[in-house]
Amino acid sequence: MDLAKRNKNLGLAVLVTGYLTLIFWALGIFISVEIGISWQSYTAVGLFGLFFIASGIVFLISLIFNIKESRENNRMSRGLIHTIISFPPIAFCYLAILIKALTEGH
Repeated sequence: MDLAKRNKNLGLAVLVTGYLTLIFWALGIFISVEIGISWQSYTAVGLFGLFFIASGIVFLISLIFNIKESRENNRMSRGLIHTIISFPPIAFCYLAILIKALTEGH
């Protein structure tokens, strides 16, 4: 497989997981508030946690590979553009968890 195609697909994977993480964050908050503690809220929060961890790992891997490719080609690759676009939802979710942890008094 061509390196440029692999890095573009990796960038698209980061884009999809980043926005799925944001969707499941909102879904977990909404279900927890509306329904309360039940199996639906546990499922939504569990899926959010799964996407939360996966999006952070895939983001870092994609960033490393795409920066390396961009330096070799002396231009921004498609995968790097997709990775940069996916930064806001991932950063928002990590920032939301950080703020929640700081304000709970643990």
